[in-house]
Amino acid sequence: MSESSGYKLIITYDYNLDQEMSYRRFMVYQWLPAALALGLEPLELYFTVWGRYPIRMTVLYAASAKILYKALNSKEWEMGWQQLQDYVDNLDFCIVPARNWFQFCEHEVDPE
Repeated sequence: MSESSGYKLIITYDYNLDQEMSYRRFMVYQWLPAALALGLEPLELYFTVWGRYPIRMTVLYAASAKILYKALNSKEWEMGWQQLQDYVDNLDFCIVPARNWFQFCEHEVDPE
């Protein structure tokens, strides 16, 4: 990833602690492989230990707006997004231009 190419899809949520193992299995064996198949590369994964931010932040990388929107508009993404909601609360996402440093959902952009 070069400093000025592509986009990050930053997904934030709180996973349900009582379903943690089911959540982990779903992410590893279904959700992340499906994202890869759609052209979205897992880039970063963060866990909030302290503060007022969701417990988890997952960052997927898309090399272009075309790849990103093709993935987000697919039936596979919709099904995965709906399934993810079975394991998490406060699910949200934003799109930002990809940079080589840590990014939050502060300045969302529309790549089109």
